[in-house]
Amino acid sequence: MEDKPDKLNLEFVDEALRLVKDAEARGIQLRILGSIAYRLQCPNNLHLFQDMARVLTDVDFAGLKSQNQEVREFFLSEGYQPDEGVYMASEGSRHIYLHPETNLNVDVFANELYFCHRIPFEGRLDIDYPTISTTDLLLEKMQIVEINLKDFKDTLVLMLEHPLGSPADGNKHIDVRYICDMMAHDWGFYYTFTTNLRRVEDYIAEFPSITAAEGDTIRGRIKDLLDAIEAAPKSMKWKLRAKIGTRRIWYQEVTEKSAQF
Repeated sequence: MEDKPDKLNLEFVDEALRLVKDAEARGIQLRILGSIAYRLQCPNNLHLFQDMARVLTDVDFAGLKSQNQEVREFFLSEGYQPDEGVYMASEGSRHIYLHPETNLNVDVFANELYFCHRIPFEGRLDIDYPTISTTDLLLEKMQIVEINLKDFKDTLVLMLEHPLGSPADGNKHIDVRYICDMMAHDWGFYYTFTTNLRRVEDYIAEFPSITAAEGDTIRGRIKDLLDAIEAAPKSMKWKLRAKIGTRRIWYQEVTEKSAQF
């Protein structure tokens, strides 16, 4: 029984990689996000996912709305069945597909990921391959208001694996300026992001496989990123919204089911 999660994880990863490669051959941009992307972006610390018993549940992709028709035709040709209700309700911003033989569930988010806060994908899918960038992966987790343990697990590994930096340092660095600019113009996202990021280090002690030195690395990167965010000049819109604070809801409410990664 214990071998099943590992086998399923590998099958999910293999299928995600195959779909990205085959889509690319047809001129369709898909990039993996969610839990599988974290594994692919953290090869030096894969053992931590195993130690944390981090089991994958589905496959998520970022795509472009301008390629919606091509994406739909691609998944249909691969034997996947679309959820037309979700596609219509989201006005093409989200596709859900299910493979009737493997029962594999696939989500495609077109142009943006928008649950609690908006994370744009336009102009950013070329940053890395086969996943979205490490920067967008961090934003993906830290935008969740009802954040849970699995999100902290993924973030711990990401912050250990990847240093802070800028695009000039390479696409594996977490882009501090991009995050600071986003936070400086959106108080709601700033509040959710910084609140969650401050909590990440609280979970280090729960996982003995993270060494003392690795814990210090994670803490240091969190502190440096938080310091940079706080130091960044804020827009007038940000300042006005900050005065209202949490007295008014600062995020888009989502159902638990819709926000799974």
